[in-house]
Amino acid sequence: MNKQLIFCLETNRKANTDWIYIQELLRKEYPPNASVKFTPVYMGSKQKYNSKGVKRDIKEKVSMYPGESYILMCIDTDNFASNPIQRREFDEIEKYCEENHYHLIWFNIDIEDVFQGHRIDSKNKVAEAAKFQRNKLIEKIDLSLFKKNKASIHGSNLCNILKDILGE
Repeated sequence: MNKQLIFCLETNRKANTDWIYIQELLRKEYPPNASVKFTPVYMGSKQKYNSKGVKRDIKEKVSMYPGESYILMCIDTDNFASNPIQRREFDEIEKYCEENHYHLIWFNIDIEDVFQGHRIDSKNKVAEAAKFQRNKLIEKIDLSLFKKNKASIHGSNLCNILKDILGE
């Protein structure tokens, strides 16, 4: 069965940082396969997870694909453990995903923290993502970081969700 995984990303199309990291992991763990398509949707920020533009982009990608599509909402937890506003925002996104049968992929504290092992200043994110890709740093990553069941520092549930959808 053909599957399309639509990754809704906090980044914008120009910066493309989140997609760089996720693509590197996908290349490493899921070699090209004609029956699986990975598609990005750029939200621009996690606050736009339910915006008209994001909903339109998802609907368009789903309608253009002949197989089954899965929506993966990829968000940073930020400081949700200590910040009640960020906790409420995370809970709202989680509820939205449940209501719409989307898969919630989280990166604690953020995607750079999980892939690079530390936070990166906003002005350096594009350069650091490019350096990560260019230097093939994905080869040095401990994949157990992406197999977390609950939010833990430097962790994500990305591989758990991929396993649920793709098997293996």
